[in-house]
Amino acid sequence: MENSSIDGHIINKITITPVENYFGSPGKGRLVGRNAKMENYGINQREWLLQVSTDSGLTGLSNARPAMNKGGILDLYNDFQDLIGKPLSGFFNVSGGRVTNINPRWSDLIDRYGFLDVALFDLIGQSLGQPAYSLLGDKVRDKVEGYDSSLYFQDLVNPAEGANAVAIEAAEAVEKGWRAVKLKLGRPGKWFEPHAGTRRDIEVVESVRATVGDDIKILVDANNGYDGRMDLLEDFVRGIGDLNVFWMEEMVTENIADYRKLNEWRDKYTSKTMIVDGESHKGRQTIYWQLMEAGLLDAIQPDMLHMGFWQFHVLARDIEDSDVDTLIAPHNYNAAYLGLRADIQFGASTRRFVIAEDSTLDFELYKGADYVFENGEYAVPDSPGLAVSIDQDLYDRVYKQHETIIS
Repeated sequence: MENSSIDGHIINKITITPVENYFGSPGKGRLVGRNAKMENYGINQREWLLQVSTDSGLTGLSNARPAMNKGGILDLYNDFQDLIGKPLSGFFNVSGGRVTNINPRWSDLIDRYGFLDVALFDLIGQSLGQPAYSLLGDKVRDKVEGYDSSLYFQDLVNPAEGANAVAIEAAEAVEKGWRAVKLKLGRPGKWFEPHAGTRRDIEVVESVRATVGDDIKILVDANNGYDGRMDLLEDFVRGIGDLNVFWMEEMVTENIADYRKLNEWRDKYTSKTMIVDGESHKGRQTIYWQLMEAGLLDAIQPDMLHMGFWQFHVLARDIEDSDVDTLIAPHNYNAAYLGLRADIQFGASTRRFVIAEDSTLDFELYKGADYVFENGEYAVPDSPGLAVSIDQDLYDRVYKQHETIIS
């Protein structure tokens, strides 16, 4: 299967549409609280549905939210004008059912808008009758584990419960099927007196572990909340030493000296806990490569939709070629439904993949029944492309009036 197999598909329309959903029941929403740096996350989340259509009747889906976080519709409208009238075969080299390289003509655009490549892989997979993951390689796993990443500072949302407020919601996540939960930490400094914040961080992990039991993975993410307080970070790592924490994420802003200390404390107090970071990764010039090469980073976390399939594939290949041991655990919080499905597809063909970040939002608009969720894992579909479609009646009734059209 060469590029000629997809020559007959010409891009003739692109739409960008805001799509809303809520944490919890539609129209109500569960309030997701603060993290170390910002106010309450809120009760809902918005995707910016990107639909790239061809004259042959195919439509590829993605989420343009990364671009909307930085700019706006006008930037996308201007930058995506050049896509109209272009053949699907012109973006990537495809041989033997695999994407083997990117066309230099489009490399800068796809580097800037990684989420665009998710829609293009969706289209290429559909045109070839292949799942998106198979464009990168053979399937290495049939199921991909996910973790609930919506457990923020719920103790400040429901202060009467204290640390137990997070444990209550962790138990609810486990009841719904997740076998791994990520807790937002980093209370010292902004929302708490530093020592009190450190104690509360430890109490939250203790309370969640006592509530969910020993078989549930607990991940923690401090959003760099221990910056400038390495003494307190050592207290924290010591305090979770017997709680079997799966990973520690963004405990401090990345630098070699502090990460050497963090690794030393991890090895001393909780040796099985991974140290992960890197959601802002964009290539070898970043600090994350230095951390990996120094053996200080167990997994790197570039954002799924900032990267897209191809750049993630190149990253995995570069890590292999560099002979370092770092694994890959894509960041996906703002990517919600579509980013998670891309994450699952990428994980299906990537041996270094660890676990998928799941913000737990299930948008009514999307139909992806092949991604069966059971016992904390998502089945990997073998349906063509991304294996997601939209409820066209619902779209026409509710969302179409808000779309921006590029044609």
